[in-house]
Amino acid sequence: MGLRDGFAPLGIRAFRMFWTGQLVSSVGDGMVPVVTAFAVLGAGGGAGGLGAVLAVGMVCRVLAALVGGVLADRISRRHQMAAADAVRCAVQLGLGLLITTGHESAGVLAVGNGLYGIAAGFYGPASAGLVPALVERPMLQRAAALQSLTRSGAMIVGPAAAGLLIPFTAPQVVYFIDAASFAVNVTVLLRLVGVAVRARTGRTFLADLVRGWHEVSARRWLLLNLLAHAAWNFGMATFFVLGPVLAQRQLGGSAAWGLVAAGMSAGSLAASTLAMRWQPSRPLVAGNLALTLAALPLLALLARLPAPVVALAAAASNGGVVLLNAVWDATLQRVIPEEVLSRVSSYDTLFSLVSMPLGYALVGPAAHHLGDSGTLWTAISCSVLPCSLICLLPAVRGVGRAEPETPLEEGAAEPAAAC
Repeated sequence: MGLRDGFAPLGIRAFRMFWTGQLVSSVGDGMVPVVTAFAVLGAGGGAGGLGAVLAVGMVCRVLAALVGGVLADRISRRHQMAAADAVRCAVQLGLGLLITTGHESAGVLAVGNGLYGIAAGFYGPASAGLVPALVERPMLQRAAALQSLTRSGAMIVGPAAAGLLIPFTAPQVVYFIDAASFAVNVTVLLRLVGVAVRARTGRTFLADLVRGWHEVSARRWLLLNLLAHAAWNFGMATFFVLGPVLAQRQLGGSAAWGLVAAGMSAGSLAASTLAMRWQPSRPLVAGNLALTLAALPLLALLARLPAPVVALAAAASNGGVVLLNAVWDATLQRVIPEEVLSRVSSYDTLFSLVSMPLGYALVGPAAHHLGDSGTLWTAISCSVLPCSLICLLPAVRGVGRAEPETPLEEGAAEPAAAC
């Protein structure tokens, strides 16, 4: 498959509109971490205040994802996404106005970040469920890779743009730009006609939530992957907490860590390009083995290698994440029945996001009791062993380019072939 074929989904007008809207809003998203950090610090929140603001946003996003997944399987996903981004537009506009009038504080920013996280929790599962309605099944991985390419590029352009704007303007300007990017995406989504609207089910909200978990737990390969990915996120939290500390001690400080961050972005772009061309016959095996590249930057820190080597290792690791995400998203969209896809995606988000902040919280105590080396070895074990071992299981190896599974009936057992 040539690189041109990787861009084939953009030939479909509906997906092209969807992708363009996400491209614009993703650049705005890329600005958020930088401007949030400077806004909290500028309001006198300090490191503790910044941690609290980020934690509020993540907790709200995780909880909202479960609700958003159920709703997206009951109503129009397109309208849910438009409503979520309208909320994010209003939140960023409001925060910009509060900063302009001098009413910002760590508490206000925490509330704003919480509302932002709730909207993101509603947007994500609906977005995952919408893509199969826009492109044909053989193009799903290429569509997922294009979205990864968008996110990877946005994480280069967005922070860089925010970093340039803040010194010469003010934090509120970045908030206003981010609000405008969400307004663009809302407009695109509302113009995206011809996408089927889900009919409301006769079941209660709680019954639909339980049904979503049943769809996950009844598929052994899916549940095992979620657990392995949760362990991976838990382990890799060490890199993002202990990494900057070790960079300050032994690599040359913030400039060295900036080089590592640049390497991660470069790895993401390269892997997104590869994912548009490469479609493995055993996608979950390929994706999980790609995740084991996480050992490289952790080993580089352990061996006290110079910053350029750590950056190359981080590029390989982040590239592995992008490859996993591309094949994982495409596999779920191809195999999971469309009517429960958003709920399954919401549980995926729950597992992925909950374990990482837990890891953040435990890195400090672990380093105190185990030392830096012991903490890094523990992180390597969590990030590599589960993802390696599940590749040996027939339930995981057997998931390939399959047709969608038959939806599970309430209380029914899963077919033996899927176990």
